[in-house]
Amino acid sequence: MRKILLLGAAAAMAFAEISTVQVSPEAIKNYEQIVDIRTPAEWMETGVIKGAKTITFNATDKEGFLNELKANVDLKKPVALICRSGRRSAAAAMMIDSPELNIINLDGGMGSLINQGYKTTPYQK
Repeated sequence: MRKILLLGAAAAMAFAEISTVQVSPEAIKNYEQIVDIRTPAEWMETGVIKGAKTITFNATDKEGFLNELKANVDLKKPVALICRSGRRSAAAAMMIDSPELNIINLDGGMGSLINQGYKTTPYQK
């Protein structure tokens, strides 16, 4: 597991800790809260992880994304983010950049997970 420390822009220089974990079917079992930040078209194409929350990440709407996270997940507990390859979830984790949150980026994303034989659940609107 790699740990990344990000410098906040505030004068106090707050630190956010973001863990990056290589995604695997075994790793998925370790997370109570998984948020799939892909698009609805991607969810329809490949399915989703059973029990995952689906919240599309829009890099131009940080406030909207954070509001949806707050409404749908318990931010006092670790939150694992997943996308198609791991790049978008890494960008979302860095954008969140809040010292009181525990964010895990599932590197490799759904593409890697599916290639490893993981069986997804069909996406339901």
